[in-house]
Amino acid sequence: MKDIGIVICNFNKIDYLKGCLKTLFESSFKNYSYDVIVVDNASEDGSPEFIKEKYPEITLLENEINTGGSGGFDRGIRYCIDKKYEYVCLLDNDILLERNTIINLVEYIKLNPNVGVVGSKICTMDNPEILQEMGSFIDFENKFNVVTPLKSHRDDDSLPDIVVCDYVPACCLVTTNEVLNKVGSFNTEHFIYWDDMDWCTRIKRAGYEVHAINNSRVFHKMGAANHSNTFGLYYFERNRILFFLKYLNDEKLNKFSDGISDWLVSLTFFSNLKGNYATPKSFLCAIDDLLLGNLGRQDSSIFVKEQEESIFKKYNLEKDNKIAIYMQNDMFSNRRVYEYIKESYQEITICCDELNLELIESNFEEEIILFEKSVEIDYERLFFVQKHILDDYNELYIDPRCIFIDQYINTSSFKDIENLKTAFENFKAISENIYKPVLKRKLKLIKENK
Repeated sequence: MKDIGIVICNFNKIDYLKGCLKTLFESSFKNYSYDVIVVDNASEDGSPEFIKEKYPEITLLENEINTGGSGGFDRGIRYCIDKKYEYVCLLDNDILLERNTIINLVEYIKLNPNVGVVGSKICTMDNPEILQEMGSFIDFENKFNVVTPLKSHRDDDSLPDIVVCDYVPACCLVTTNEVLNKVGSFNTEHFIYWDDMDWCTRIKRAGYEVHAINNSRVFHKMGAANHSNTFGLYYFERNRILFFLKYLNDEKLNKFSDGISDWLVSLTFFSNLKGNYATPKSFLCAIDDLLLGNLGRQDSSIFVKEQEESIFKKYNLEKDNKIAIYMQNDMFSNRRVYEYIKESYQEITICCDELNLELIESNFEEEIILFEKSVEIDYERLFFVQKHILDDYNELYIDPRCIFIDQYINTSSFKDIENLKTAFENFKAISENIYKPVLKRKLKLIKENK
Protein backbone atom coordinates (compact mmCIF):
# COMPACT_ATOMS: atom_id res chain seq x y z
CA MET A 1 0.00 0.00 0.00
CA LYS A 2 1.20 3.51 -0.83
CA ASP A 3 2.11 6.01 1.89
CA ILE A 4 -0.20 8.97 1.17
CA GLY A 5 -3.80 9.21 0.05
CA ILE A 6 -4.56 12.66 -1.40
CA VAL A 7 -8.27 13.51 -1.53
CA ILE A 8 -9.66 16.31 -3.66
CA CYS A 9 -13.36 17.22 -3.52
CA ASN A 10 -14.69 18.71 -6.78
CA PHE A 11 -17.95 20.21 -8.00
CA ASN A 12 -18.19 22.08 -11.30
CA LYS A 13 -14.77 23.73 -11.10
CA ILE A 14 -12.89 22.14 -13.96
CA ASP A 15 -10.75 25.22 -14.65
CA TYR A 16 -9.53 25.43 -11.06
CA LEU A 17 -9.19 21.65 -10.85
CA LYS A 18 -6.79 21.74 -13.80
CA GLY A 19 -4.50 24.15 -11.94
CA CYS A 20 -4.75 22.16 -8.72
CA LEU A 21 -3.82 18.87 -10.41
CA LYS A 22 -1.00 20.46 -12.41
CA THR A 23 0.68 21.84 -9.31
CA LEU A 24 -0.03 18.63 -7.39
CA PHE A 25 1.75 16.43 -9.92
CA GLU A 26 4.65 18.90 -10.03
CA SER A 27 5.07 18.55 -6.25
CA SER A 28 7.92 16.83 -4.48
CA PHE A 29 7.09 13.70 -2.51
CA LYS A 30 10.71 12.54 -1.99
CA ASN A 31 10.57 8.79 -1.34
CA TYR A 32 6.91 8.72 -0.34
CA SER A 33 4.47 6.91 -2.61
CA TYR A 34 1.00 8.35 -3.09
CA ASP A 35 -2.38 8.00 -4.75
CA VAL A 36 -4.66 10.84 -5.82
CA ILE A 37 -8.38 10.38 -5.22
CA VAL A 38 -10.85 12.86 -6.69
CA VAL A 39 -14.39 12.72 -5.34
CA ASP A 40 -16.66 14.39 -7.89
CA ASN A 41 -20.03 15.69 -6.69
CA ALA A 42 -22.03 15.07 -9.89
CA SER A 43 -20.27 17.82 -11.85
CA GLU A 44 -21.83 18.87 -15.15
CA ASP A 45 -18.86 20.83 -16.51
CA GLY A 46 -16.87 17.90 -17.90
CA SER A 47 -14.69 17.38 -14.81
CA PRO A 48 -15.05 13.56 -14.70
CA GLU A 49 -14.35 13.22 -18.41
CA PHE A 50 -11.29 15.48 -18.11
CA ILE A 51 -9.85 13.35 -15.30
CA LYS A 52 -10.46 10.08 -17.15
CA GLU A 53 -8.77 11.41 -20.28
CA LYS A 54 -5.85 13.41 -18.86
CA TYR A 55 -5.18 11.65 -15.54
CA PRO A 56 -6.10 7.96 -15.85
CA GLU A 57 -3.88 7.21 -12.83
CA ILE A 58 -6.29 9.15 -10.57
CA THR A 59 -8.89 7.20 -8.62
CA LEU A 60 -12.18 8.90 -9.51
CA LEU A 61 -15.10 8.44 -7.12
CA GLU A 62 -18.26 9.81 -8.71
CA ASN A 63 -21.25 10.76 -6.55
CA GLU A 64 -24.68 10.63 -8.16
CA ILE A 65 -25.73 13.87 -6.46
CA ASN A 66 -23.93 16.90 -5.01
CA THR A 67 -23.19 15.97 -1.39
CA GLY A 68 -21.22 19.16 -0.70
CA GLY A 69 -17.73 19.42 0.68
CA SER A 70 -18.78 17.44 3.75
CA GLY A 71 -20.10 14.50 1.75
CA GLY A 72 -17.27 14.60 -0.77
CA PHE A 73 -14.50 14.58 1.81
CA ASP A 74 -16.38 12.00 3.87
CA ARG A 75 -16.39 9.56 0.96
CA GLY A 76 -12.71 10.21 0.24
CA ILE A 77 -11.71 9.81 3.89
CA ARG A 78 -13.63 6.54 4.23
CA TYR A 79 -11.91 5.29 1.07
CA CYS A 80 -8.51 6.14 2.57
CA ILE A 81 -9.33 4.47 5.87
CA ASP A 82 -10.30 1.32 3.98
CA LYS A 83 -7.07 1.42 1.92
CA LYS A 84 -4.99 2.00 5.08
CA TYR A 85 -2.86 4.92 3.84
CA GLU A 86 -0.44 6.02 6.57
CA TYR A 87 -1.10 9.69 5.78
CA VAL A 88 -4.19 11.35 4.32
CA CYS A 89 -4.13 14.78 2.69
CA LEU A 90 -7.29 16.79 2.01
CA LEU A 91 -7.27 19.46 -0.71
CA ASP A 92 -9.84 21.91 -2.05
CA ASN A 93 -10.08 21.93 -5.82
CA ASP A 94 -9.54 25.70 -6.14
CA ILE A 95 -5.98 25.86 -4.82
CA LEU A 96 -2.48 26.04 -6.25
CA LEU A 97 0.30 24.20 -4.40
CA GLU A 98 4.00 24.92 -4.11
CA ARG A 99 6.52 22.16 -4.71
CA ASN A 100 6.99 21.31 -1.01
CA THR A 101 3.49 22.11 0.29
CA ILE A 102 2.39 18.53 0.97
CA ILE A 103 5.72 16.91 1.79
CA ASN A 104 6.40 19.53 4.48
CA LEU A 105 3.05 18.71 6.10
CA VAL A 106 3.73 14.96 5.97
CA GLU A 107 7.22 15.25 7.45
CA TYR A 108 5.99 17.61 10.17
CA ILE A 109 3.22 15.31 11.37
CA LYS A 110 5.59 12.31 11.18
CA LEU A 111 8.04 14.07 13.53
CA ASN A 112 5.25 15.26 15.89
CA PRO A 113 3.05 12.32 16.91
CA ASN A 114 1.16 14.55 19.34
CA VAL A 115 -0.25 16.46 16.35
CA GLY A 116 -3.45 15.00 14.95
CA VAL A 117 -3.75 17.29 11.95
CA VAL A 118 -1.47 19.91 10.41
CA GLY A 119 -2.51 22.56 7.91
CA SER A 120 -0.84 24.91 5.46
CA LYS A 121 -0.54 28.66 5.48
CA ILE A 122 -3.26 29.81 3.09
CA CYS A 123 -2.81 32.87 0.91
CA THR A 124 -5.37 34.30 -1.48
CA MET A 125 -4.89 33.37 -5.12
CA ASP A 126 -5.86 36.84 -6.33
CA ASN A 127 -3.47 38.56 -3.93
CA PRO A 128 -0.72 36.03 -3.15
CA GLU A 129 1.01 38.15 -0.51
CA ILE A 130 -2.11 38.33 1.66
CA LEU A 131 -3.16 35.63 4.11
CA GLN A 132 -6.57 34.03 4.11
CA GLU A 133 -5.61 32.31 7.33
CA MET A 134 -2.86 30.47 9.15
CA GLY A 135 -4.20 28.62 12.14
CA SER A 136 -7.60 29.63 13.44
CA PHE A 137 -9.47 29.48 16.71
CA ILE A 138 -12.98 28.90 17.97
CA ASP A 139 -14.31 31.22 20.66
CA PHE A 140 -16.42 29.13 23.05
CA GLU A 141 -16.71 31.92 25.63
CA ASN A 142 -17.91 35.19 24.11
CA LYS A 143 -18.21 35.51 20.32
CA PHE A 144 -19.14 31.88 19.67
CA ASN A 145 -17.55 32.05 16.27
CA VAL A 146 -14.35 31.57 14.34
CA VAL A 147 -11.41 33.81 15.20
CA THR A 148 -8.71 34.19 12.53
CA PRO A 149 -6.03 36.48 14.00
CA LEU A 150 -3.80 36.48 10.90
CA LYS A 151 -6.54 36.89 8.31
CA SER A 152 -5.76 39.63 5.77
CA HIS A 153 -2.21 40.14 7.06
CA ARG A 154 0.72 40.23 4.70
CA ASP A 155 2.77 37.06 4.27
CA ASP A 156 6.10 38.29 5.61
CA ASP A 157 8.88 37.48 8.06
CA SER A 158 6.82 38.55 11.05
CA LEU A 159 4.69 35.39 10.88
CA PRO A 160 5.35 32.59 13.38
CA ASP A 161 6.77 29.25 12.23
CA ILE A 162 4.00 27.30 13.96
CA VAL A 163 0.52 28.17 15.20
CA VAL A 164 -1.02 25.80 17.74
CA CYS A 165 -4.69 26.34 17.06
CA ASP A 166 -8.22 24.95 17.20
CA TYR A 167 -8.68 24.05 13.56
CA VAL A 168 -7.18 24.14 10.09
CA PRO A 169 -9.45 24.16 7.02
CA ALA A 170 -9.76 21.21 4.63
CA CYS A 171 -8.31 23.53 1.99
CA CYS A 172 -4.95 21.81 2.56
CA LEU A 173 -4.18 19.56 5.53
CA VAL A 174 -2.60 16.24 6.46
CA THR A 175 -3.67 13.73 9.11
CA THR A 176 -2.80 10.11 9.88
CA ASN A 177 -4.43 6.73 9.65
CA GLU A 178 -4.23 6.48 13.44
CA VAL A 179 -6.22 9.68 13.93
CA LEU A 180 -8.87 8.74 11.38
CA ASN A 181 -9.42 5.35 13.01
CA LYS A 182 -9.95 7.07 16.36
CA VAL A 183 -11.97 10.10 15.28
CA GLY A 184 -13.68 9.07 12.05
CA SER A 185 -14.70 11.15 9.07
CA PHE A 186 -16.57 14.41 8.39
CA ASN A 187 -20.15 14.95 9.52
CA THR A 188 -22.17 14.93 6.28
CA GLU A 189 -25.06 16.86 7.89
CA HIS A 190 -23.15 20.10 7.32
CA PHE A 191 -23.06 19.91 3.50
CA ILE A 192 -20.53 22.76 3.57
CA TYR A 193 -18.90 24.95 6.27
CA TRP A 194 -18.07 24.04 9.88
CA ASP A 195 -17.45 20.41 8.89
CA ASP A 196 -13.67 20.78 9.22
CA MET A 197 -14.10 22.76 12.44
CA ASP A 198 -16.25 19.99 13.92
CA TRP A 199 -13.74 17.36 12.79
CA CYS A 200 -10.75 19.24 14.24
CA THR A 201 -12.63 19.73 17.51
CA ARG A 202 -13.16 15.98 17.73
CA ILE A 203 -9.45 15.47 17.05
CA LYS A 204 -8.51 17.85 19.87
CA ARG A 205 -10.94 16.17 22.25
CA ALA A 206 -9.31 12.85 21.39
CA GLY A 207 -6.09 14.24 22.88
CA TYR A 208 -4.23 15.52 19.82
CA GLU A 209 -3.04 19.00 18.92
CA VAL A 210 -3.90 20.95 15.77
CA HIS A 211 -1.08 22.92 14.13
CA ALA A 212 -0.62 25.23 11.14
CA ILE A 213 2.89 25.66 9.77
CA ASN A 214 4.56 28.50 7.90
CA ASN A 215 6.74 26.43 5.55
CA SER A 216 3.75 24.87 3.77
CA ARG A 217 1.79 27.29 1.59
CA VAL A 218 -1.15 27.15 -0.80
CA PHE A 219 -2.99 29.80 -2.78
CA HIS A 220 -6.78 29.64 -2.49
CA LYS A 221 -9.36 31.16 -4.79
CA MET A 222 -12.08 31.34 -2.10
CA GLY A 223 -14.79 30.97 -4.71
CA ALA A 224 -17.33 28.76 -2.91
CA ALA A 225 -19.76 31.46 -1.89
CA ASN A 226 -21.98 33.21 -4.39
CA HIS A 227 -22.45 36.74 -3.04
CA SER A 228 -25.53 37.26 -5.22
CA ASN A 229 -27.47 34.83 -3.04
CA THR A 230 -27.58 33.67 0.58
CA PHE A 231 -25.78 30.34 0.05
CA GLY A 232 -22.75 31.25 2.16
CA LEU A 233 -24.67 32.89 4.98
CA TYR A 234 -27.25 30.11 5.25
CA TYR A 235 -24.82 27.20 5.56
CA PHE A 236 -22.28 29.10 7.66
CA GLU A 237 -24.86 30.30 10.21
CA ARG A 238 -26.92 27.12 10.29
CA ASN A 239 -23.85 24.99 10.89
CA ARG A 240 -22.36 27.46 13.37
CA ILE A 241 -25.47 27.07 15.49
CA LEU A 242 -25.38 23.29 15.00
CA PHE A 243 -21.75 23.23 16.12
CA PHE A 244 -22.15 25.23 19.32
CA LEU A 245 -25.36 23.53 20.37
CA LYS A 246 -23.41 20.27 20.08
CA TYR A 247 -20.41 21.35 22.15
CA LEU A 248 -21.66 23.95 24.64
CA ASN A 249 -22.81 22.90 28.09
CA ASP A 250 -26.08 24.15 29.57
CA GLU A 251 -24.32 26.90 31.53
CA LYS A 252 -23.15 28.59 28.30
CA LEU A 253 -26.30 27.94 26.29
CA ASN A 254 -28.07 31.06 27.54
CA LYS A 255 -25.13 33.33 26.67
CA PHE A 256 -24.87 31.71 23.23
CA SER A 257 -28.60 32.19 22.64
CA ASP A 258 -28.30 35.86 23.59
CA GLY A 259 -25.46 36.21 21.09
CA ILE A 260 -27.44 34.60 18.27
CA SER A 261 -30.42 36.81 19.06
CA ASP A 262 -28.29 39.97 19.05
CA TRP A 263 -26.73 38.94 15.74
CA LEU A 264 -30.15 38.40 14.19
CA VAL A 265 -31.33 41.82 15.41
CA SER A 266 -28.28 43.54 13.90
CA LEU A 267 -28.49 41.52 10.69
CA THR A 268 -32.19 42.32 10.23
CA PHE A 269 -31.85 46.02 11.00
CA PHE A 270 -28.94 46.74 8.68
CA SER A 271 -30.12 44.43 5.91
CA ASN A 272 -33.44 46.24 5.93
CA LEU A 273 -31.66 49.61 5.64
CA LYS A 274 -29.91 48.36 2.50
CA GLY A 275 -33.05 46.77 1.04
CA ASN A 276 -31.56 43.29 1.43
CA TYR A 277 -34.43 41.22 2.81
CA ALA A 278 -33.13 37.85 1.57
CA THR A 279 -30.32 37.65 4.12
CA PRO A 280 -32.36 37.73 7.37
CA LYS A 281 -35.01 35.51 5.76
CA SER A 282 -32.37 32.89 5.02
CA PHE A 283 -31.05 33.14 8.58
CA LEU A 284 -34.56 32.49 9.94
CA CYS A 285 -34.89 29.51 7.59
CA ALA A 286 -31.65 28.15 9.07
CA ILE A 287 -33.21 28.22 12.54
CA ASP A 288 -36.38 26.51 11.31
CA ASP A 289 -34.42 23.87 9.39
CA LEU A 290 -32.43 23.02 12.52
CA LEU A 291 -35.67 22.75 14.49
CA LEU A 292 -37.23 20.49 11.86
CA GLY A 293 -34.10 18.41 11.39
CA ASN A 294 -33.63 19.56 7.78
CA LEU A 295 -29.86 19.27 7.47
CA GLY A 296 -27.52 18.59 4.56
CA ARG A 297 -28.38 20.38 1.33
CA GLN A 298 -31.37 22.74 1.57
CA ASP A 299 -31.86 24.60 -1.70
CA SER A 300 -35.25 26.01 -0.69
CA SER A 301 -33.62 28.06 2.09
CA ILE A 302 -31.29 29.91 -0.29
CA PHE A 303 -32.58 33.22 -1.73
CA VAL A 304 -31.37 35.64 -4.37
CA LYS A 305 -30.27 38.89 -2.74
CA GLU A 306 -31.91 42.13 -3.71
CA GLN A 307 -29.70 44.67 -5.47
CA GLU A 308 -28.28 47.12 -2.94
CA GLU A 309 -27.72 50.77 -3.71
CA SER A 310 -24.08 51.65 -4.27
CA ILE A 311 -22.65 53.68 -1.41
CA PHE A 312 -20.99 55.94 -3.98
CA LYS A 313 -24.38 56.76 -5.45
CA LYS A 314 -25.82 57.12 -1.96
CA TYR A 315 -23.30 59.85 -1.10
CA ASN A 316 -23.22 61.44 -4.58
CA LEU A 317 -19.57 60.60 -5.21
CA GLU A 318 -18.03 61.01 -8.65
CA LYS A 319 -15.24 58.99 -10.24
CA ASP A 320 -12.79 61.87 -10.05
CA ASN A 321 -13.42 62.68 -6.37
CA LYS A 322 -10.47 62.41 -3.98
CA ILE A 323 -11.12 59.66 -1.45
CA ALA A 324 -9.37 58.90 1.84
CA ILE A 325 -9.64 55.88 4.15
CA TYR A 326 -8.92 56.09 7.85
CA MET A 327 -7.79 52.65 9.08
CA GLN A 328 -7.63 51.23 12.58
CA ASN A 329 -6.11 48.00 13.93
CA ASP A 330 -8.54 45.39 12.55
CA MET A 331 -6.88 44.22 9.35
CA PHE A 332 -9.85 42.24 8.04
CA SER A 333 -12.11 45.30 8.22
CA ASN A 334 -9.39 47.50 6.74
CA ARG A 335 -8.80 45.24 3.76
CA ARG A 336 -12.49 44.52 3.18
CA VAL A 337 -13.26 48.24 2.93
CA TYR A 338 -10.10 48.96 0.95
CA GLU A 339 -10.92 46.33 -1.69
CA TYR A 340 -14.53 47.50 -1.93
CA ILE A 341 -13.55 51.13 -2.52
CA LYS A 342 -10.64 50.16 -4.78
CA GLU A 343 -13.14 48.68 -7.26
CA SER A 344 -14.30 52.25 -8.01
CA TYR A 345 -11.32 54.43 -7.08
CA GLN A 346 -7.72 53.72 -8.05
CA GLU A 347 -6.30 56.76 -6.25
CA ILE A 348 -6.91 56.41 -2.52
CA THR A 349 -5.23 58.16 0.38
CA ILE A 350 -4.74 55.87 3.40
CA CYS A 351 -4.32 57.46 6.80
CA CYS A 352 -4.19 56.25 10.40
CA ASP A 353 -3.01 57.32 13.82
CA GLU A 354 0.58 56.92 14.96
CA LEU A 355 -0.27 53.85 17.08
CA ASN A 356 -1.33 51.83 14.02
CA LEU A 357 1.13 53.27 11.50
CA GLU A 358 3.59 50.36 11.50
CA LEU A 359 0.79 47.78 11.16
CA ILE A 360 -0.87 49.57 8.24
CA GLU A 361 2.45 50.25 6.48
CA SER A 362 3.38 46.56 6.64
CA ASN A 363 0.13 45.53 4.98
CA PHE A 364 -0.41 48.11 2.23
CA GLU A 365 1.88 49.23 -0.56
CA GLU A 366 0.53 52.78 -0.75
CA GLU A 367 2.15 55.58 1.19
CA ILE A 368 0.45 55.82 4.59
CA ILE A 369 0.10 59.25 6.16
CA LEU A 370 -0.80 60.25 9.67
CA PHE A 371 -4.30 61.58 10.13
CA GLU A 372 -3.05 64.99 11.24
CA LYS A 373 -1.50 65.49 7.79
CA SER A 374 -4.51 64.06 5.93
CA VAL A 375 -6.70 66.96 7.04
CA GLU A 376 -4.62 69.18 4.76
CA ILE A 377 -5.71 67.15 1.71
CA ASP A 378 -8.72 68.37 -0.21
CA TYR A 379 -10.56 65.04 -0.35
CA GLU A 380 -14.30 64.73 -0.93
CA ARG A 381 -14.95 62.00 1.64
CA LEU A 382 -13.06 60.23 4.42
CA PHE A 383 -14.18 56.63 4.94
CA PHE A 384 -13.71 55.84 8.64
CA VAL A 385 -13.22 52.07 9.01
CA GLN A 386 -14.75 50.27 12.00
CA LYS A 387 -15.37 46.64 12.90
CA HIS A 388 -19.02 47.59 13.17
CA ILE A 389 -20.77 50.77 12.25
CA LEU A 390 -22.14 51.22 15.78
CA ASP A 391 -18.75 51.05 17.49
CA ASP A 392 -17.62 54.05 19.48
CA TYR A 393 -15.28 56.46 17.73
CA ASN A 394 -12.75 59.10 18.67
CA GLU A 395 -14.20 62.49 17.78
CA LEU A 396 -10.69 63.85 17.26
CA TYR A 397 -10.60 61.95 13.96
CA ILE A 398 -14.01 62.99 12.69
CA ASP A 399 -15.05 65.87 10.46
CA PRO A 400 -18.20 66.55 8.40
CA ARG A 401 -16.72 64.73 5.38
CA CYS A 402 -16.55 61.46 7.33
CA ILE A 403 -18.50 58.34 6.29
CA PHE A 404 -18.45 55.53 8.82
CA ILE A 405 -18.06 52.13 7.15
CA ASP A 406 -17.57 48.60 8.45
CA GLN A 407 -16.61 45.16 7.11
CA TYR A 408 -20.24 44.50 6.15
CA ILE A 409 -20.27 47.74 4.09
CA ASN A 410 -22.81 49.30 6.43
CA THR A 411 -22.40 53.06 6.19
CA SER A 412 -23.50 56.27 7.83
CA SER A 413 -22.55 59.90 7.41
CA PHE A 414 -21.23 61.82 10.38
CA LYS A 415 -24.43 63.85 10.70
CA ASP A 416 -26.62 60.72 10.70
CA ILE A 417 -24.65 58.38 12.95
CA GLU A 418 -26.34 59.32 16.24
CA ASN A 419 -29.82 59.04 14.68
CA LEU A 420 -28.83 55.62 13.34
CA LYS A 421 -27.76 54.49 16.80
CA THR A 422 -31.05 55.67 18.30
CA ALA A 423 -33.09 53.89 15.62
CA PHE A 424 -31.15 50.69 16.22
CA GLU A 425 -31.67 50.84 20.00
CA ASN A 426 -35.43 51.27 19.47
CA PHE A 427 -35.54 48.29 17.10
CA LYS A 428 -33.44 46.24 19.52
CA ALA A 429 -35.84 47.02 22.40
CA ILE A 430 -38.80 45.71 20.39
CA SER A 431 -36.87 42.56 19.47
CA GLU A 432 -35.77 41.97 23.06
CA ASN A 433 -39.38 41.83 24.23
CA ILE A 434 -40.94 39.89 21.35
CA TYR A 435 -38.57 37.98 19.09
CA LYS A 436 -35.69 37.13 21.43
CA PRO A 437 -37.69 34.89 23.84
CA VAL A 438 -39.13 32.93 20.89
CA LEU A 439 -35.71 32.44 19.29
CA LYS A 440 -34.16 31.29 22.57
CA ARG A 441 -36.99 28.79 22.97
CA LYS A 442 -36.30 27.42 19.49
CA LEU A 443 -32.58 27.05 20.20
CA LYS A 444 -33.33 25.17 23.42
CA LEU A 445 -35.65 22.80 21.54
CA ILE A 446 -33.04 22.20 18.84
CA LYS A 447 -30.44 21.25 21.46
CA GLU A 448 -32.88 18.96 23.26
CA ASN A 449 -33.77 17.21 20.01
CA LYS A 450 -30.17 16.55 18.96
